[in-house]
Amino acid sequence: MESIERTRTCDQTPAAKSASEVERLRKQNAILLAAIASASAAMTAAPSWHEMHRSAQKVLRVALDEAGAAERPQAPVRRVG
Repeated sequence: MESIERTRTCDQTPAAKSASEVERLRKQNAILLAAIASASAAMTAAPSWHEMHRSAQKVLRVALDEAGAAERPQAPVRRVG
């Protein structure tokens, strides 16, 4: 099967090779454009709580810095098992 594929690839004229490469690139381009559109739709639909979460993190960091590093709470340990 591999030798047949090699023969088919080698037998192509430069024009046929260019045409198949253009077709491959068009398919790849369509896939990438669909992925970009999907990502844009997901980002547009994301709720505003992402920004609220960032703001809350900043407020908490300032409060922790004001409280001092010695009093800073430790992150909880997650147990897997």
